[in-house]
Amino acid sequence: MKFIVSAGALLLASTLAHAQTAHWAFSYTGFYDQEAGAFLPDMHIDGSFSGVDANGDGVLERGELTSLLVDTKDYVACAASTNANYHCDADSFTFSAESGLAFSVSEYSSDPEGLYGGGHFVTTGQMVYDYQFNPYANSEHHLAWTDGTVLTMTSALPGSTSVPAVPEAPAWMMLLAGVGGIGLWRRRGAARIRPD
Repeated sequence: MKFIVSAGALLLASTLAHAQTAHWAFSYTGFYDQEAGAFLPDMHIDGSFSGVDANGDGVLERGELTSLLVDTKDYVACAASTNANYHCDADSFTFSAESGLAFSVSEYSSDPEGLYGGGHFVTTGQMVYDYQFNPYANSEHHLAWTDGTVLTMTSALPGSTSVPAVPEAPAWMMLLAGVGGIGLWRRRGAARIRPD
């Protein structure tokens, strides 16, 4: 009976460890400015995201995010403010070790008459697009991803952009070590109980 309770507790602990919040910081550097007609090697977009891989498939998706900051805007938090004249959201998001980082965020608004407004869109791998309009002038700005655009990512602690000094072991390794420990404990216990 103790073995079943111990194994159940170990399995629960492994599951909880697997569903811990992940924190990542990222930076894209180097974009082609379409209006200037030039590659800007020092131009960068910085951000971070946090979330829990709740279904354990190794892919962090939009519904599993708790925050997504691009520059200083949290596109998960601002989604609650969306209304008829204002939209803000992380429209799509996926991250895994195999496929990398991909997201699309947008924020745009206009007055009820549609005379004044503007927006900001970021789609990784494609473009950053900003626009503004009013009765007197319109403006647009495009930054395009190129082969020279570099992504840098670090696993970050909450409230910091530093990499943890000691990374956590994967959940399956903790489960394997725990099951092995229980096996050794049971074997030692059985050896003491044998009659001479």
